Amino acid sequence: MASESHQHSKEPSNPNASESPFKVTMQYDPQGEWTLHRLESATSFGCGQCNKQKKAKLVATRHGQWDDLCCNGCYGLLLSKGK
Repeated sequence: MASESHQHSKEPSNPNASESPFKVTMQYDPQGEWTLHRLESATSFGCGQCNKQKKAKLVATRHGQWDDLCCNGCYGLLLSKGK
């Protein structure tokens, strides 16, 4: 369940962020160094945290870098641990 404090944003807040190779329909406010994104369609990717192959519409990026995606499960776990 997503926190209600997350807001939709059109512009990345990190000037060093890379451009997304996916069609992003929503970007939530950054939580620390992580940002959650909703993609237009479910996309296959390897999670850089749990090292599992995933297919999802929600992905997280660290410092706006799209070359090392994080699954929503690991994103939530990282936030709960304060990382």
